[in-house]
Amino acid sequence: MISSEVFMDIYHFHRRGCSIRKIAKTLGVHRKTVKRHLESNSFLKYKTNKRKESTLAPYYQTIHGFLEEDDYQATWIFDRLKKMDYPGGYYTVKQYVSKLKEQKTRLAYLRFETEPGLQAQCDWGDFQVVDADGKTTTFYAFVIVLGFSRAMYVEFVRHCRMDIFMDCHIHAFKYLQGTPAEVLYDNMKNVVIGRQEGKVVFNHEFLHFSHHYGFQPMAAPPYSPWIKGKVERPINFIRERFWRGYHESHLLRLGQAPS
Repeated sequence: MISSEVFMDIYHFHRRGCSIRKIAKTLGVHRKTVKRHLESNSFLKYKTNKRKESTLAPYYQTIHGFLEEDDYQATWIFDRLKKMDYPGGYYTVKQYVSKLKEQKTRLAYLRFETEPGLQAQCDWGDFQVVDADGKTTTFYAFVIVLGFSRAMYVEFVRHCRMDIFMDCHIHAFKYLQGTPAEVLYDNMKNVVIGRQEGKVVFNHEFLHFSHHYGFQPMAAPPYSPWIKGKVERPINFIRERFWRGYHESHLLRLGQAPS
C-alpha cells in the first residue's frame, strides 16, 4: 500500500512523460505498482494510521542545526547524536539526513526552474476594511501567479474555507486557460496538515481535488518566504497600490467577495 503522496507523484511524473520504469526507479516502488495505479485512474482510499513516533524525533531540531552549520555527513551527525544518548541506529539517521538534503536540492529547483506551464505559486493575503461605524471586516485575497509568464489571478472572498479555496482554483484555471503541472503553497491548512518524520502530509481532500484537475501540490519549506517571491510580491503590490482607498461596498458591488 503506497501513500497518497507517492500516488500523486506517480501521476505527476506520468504527466511529464516519464516511463513506468523511470517512475518506479525514481519513487522506489515496483513497476507493477506504478502500472496498476495508472491503469486504475482512481484515487486512493484514505486510511488513518497511528504511527509510533520515531526514536529520532527528539533530535530533529539538533540535526537541522548541524546542517545549517555545514553539509555534514550522516556518519558525523550519528556520532554526535550517540554522544547525546540517541538510542537508535545509523540507518534511521542516514535516511533522515538524506531526506533533508534532497529537500534542499529540490528547493533550488523550485526556486529557479519555471518553464512555461510548469509551476504556479499560490497564497492568501488578508485585507481589512473599517466601515463608518468603526467595525473592521476582513477580506481574503486568493492570489495565484504563473511562474514563467507572471500571469496572475486575484479573487477577494470573505472566508478561507476549503470549498471556497477549491472554487477559487477553478476560477483561476478558467481565467488562465489551463492548469499548471505544479502549484507551490506555503503551509496553509487547506493544503498541508502537518509533517511526519520530515515529510509533508497533505490534506487528503485537497489531494483528491488536485488529482482531479491534474496538478501536483507542492509545499514550500517552513520559514522560507523567499521561495514564493513570485506570489508574495503581488500581494504586497495589491495591498499598497490597489487596496488603499477601497471600501467594502465597492467589493460587494463588483461581486468579488462571496461569503
